[in-house]
Amino acid sequence: MHSWISRVRSPEHAVLSLEVQAEMAQDGRERGRFEVLVRHLLDRFFNNELMATDGETTRAVQAGYLIALPGLLVALYLFASYHQPGAVRGFWQQVNDHYFYVMYSMVVMGVVTVCEWDLLFPDLLDVFVLSVLPIRDRRLFAARVLALTIFFVMVLVGINLLGALFFPLVADLPSLWAHLFAHAAAVAMGGCFMASLFLMVQGILLNVLGERMFRRIAPLLQGVSITVLLTVLFLFSLVSHYLQALLASGNTAVRWFPPFWFLGVYERLLHGEAAPIVFRELASTGCWATLFSCCTVLVTYPLAYRRRVRQLIEGSGSSDMRIWLARPLHGVLHRTVLRLPARRAVFHFVSQTLLRTQKHRVLLAMYGGLGIAFALAELLVLQIDGSRVRIGFMGEGVRAALPVLAFWTVAGLRTALGAPVDRRGGWVFRVIQGRPTLEHLNGAKIWVALWGLAISLLTVGALREVAPNGLRAPLATVGQIVVALGLCLLLTDFLFMKTLAVPFTELRRASITDMPLLFVRYFVMFPVLVLAILGLETWMESSVWRLTQVMALIVVAHLWWRWRYKERVREWRLGSDFEDTDQLFQGLGLRDS
Repeated sequence: MHSWISRVRSPEHAVLSLEVQAEMAQDGRERGRFEVLVRHLLDRFFNNELMATDGETTRAVQAGYLIALPGLLVALYLFASYHQPGAVRGFWQQVNDHYFYVMYSMVVMGVVTVCEWDLLFPDLLDVFVLSVLPIRDRRLFAARVLALTIFFVMVLVGINLLGALFFPLVADLPSLWAHLFAHAAAVAMGGCFMASLFLMVQGILLNVLGERMFRRIAPLLQGVSITVLLTVLFLFSLVSHYLQALLASGNTAVRWFPPFWFLGVYERLLHGEAAPIVFRELASTGCWATLFSCCTVLVTYPLAYRRRVRQLIEGSGSSDMRIWLARPLHGVLHRTVLRLPARRAVFHFVSQTLLRTQKHRVLLAMYGGLGIAFALAELLVLQIDGSRVRIGFMGEGVRAALPVLAFWTVAGLRTALGAPVDRRGGWVFRVIQGRPTLEHLNGAKIWVALWGLAISLLTVGALREVAPNGLRAPLATVGQIVVALGLCLLLTDFLFMKTLAVPFTELRRASITDMPLLFVRYFVMFPVLVLAILGLETWMESSVWRLTQVMALIVVAHLWWRWRYKERVREWRLGSDFEDTDQLFQGLGLRDS
């Protein structure tokens, strides 16, 4: 009775909020050093550079919900298919459903592992803070391995829990418990394989190439990995449509497609000996591949861990071949679009800063992967003839690939430039220059427009190699170049309209209007833009006069957006500096402890 009364009586610290008092509460158990160390390392997976700015932790939680929901939503969507009166869902239709869950678990687990790329091994913070404490190296290594294991288990359970619970109930097969076990085992093995695969690749590269060379190729590896994973996700409808034919073809490439291995595990556990023989072979490959990757990680991870710690302590040289390789191009830019010193300064500041932090590398990899994956999903088609599986290209997909890649390139670069690095150094710009001028802001716009144009023109050249004869005509090629130029200019003008800060120095707090705006931009504006460009390309390729009209329209629209932006910057610079000054000194981190 006394304990119950003590719970409802007035709190000991009445002036403190309930949240603060909850954090002060003790569970009566003293945590050991190892537990504290594991908790610290585990916390770094959730509170790191990617989540460093205000409001982004909330976004991370929202992203976690979005990642976990598809398992439930797909099960609810399939409910009618499994319970229609007088209709039975066929065997291969059920296999398609199983393939989605296996593929989704593998893709999401792979993306999460790639996003946490820099935290899979010790970084400078770990080496220069934790290594000087009285902690044995073996104990520190064991704590990191345990934290890494707990993190991957949490992600794996979070991705698949709702699907593993609801889909077997929706399918309502005679052997419910067997279905539950088969589903859980297949998705867990697929996710485990993807996590161990990327750990294995990173461990091997660190051991072979060393920390310095690995750091140089890491952004490329992240971009390629996310592109491949998202392409597998977006090609789900295409693969599931031809799934039976693909598996029956016996093609070597089909047998070495990892999601099919764990689909074989699913069917083998669910149907036993009654499963087609192709699934037995695929299941065997999946089991051996998972065992091999896990065993390789057990060998390479400790060696890579030790080598990375040693090289972080010793340091490495900082020579960069890109500096002298880019000098001729910089000379041309300095004499043309970068004649003004303010533009030139911001342009090179962006170039030297963008790839230095994990957050910006992940953002570029995500947006680039999305663009390429969307383009490939529109472009590719499978052609199956017996045991031969060929990849074909659709004409409309060739047309759609250019606006898709241009949109995601410019949007990704704009998002990366808007993400702050460390705002405590942002006072330098304000003290030296005051509020950014129009030319400072134009330096960032020029950087994004030039990179977007370069990637779009490379896309035009690549698409020309796979395009049908009608799209290789000179007028059609010129039309695609005009579309690439117009999209990069106008998208840059539109997306930078509200930008009034030097890149990487502005902290924009999340608001309740962010999600609707993101929805409009990526789910409404993006498809409408692609459809409009498809119609415009077909229309202007019929005559030179129409092509000239489009070019004139692009020039007029660009000049109008430039004028609007110039007026906006002018009005902003005429405003009061008091509010900005308060925010500036509050962000320096000079607060009393």
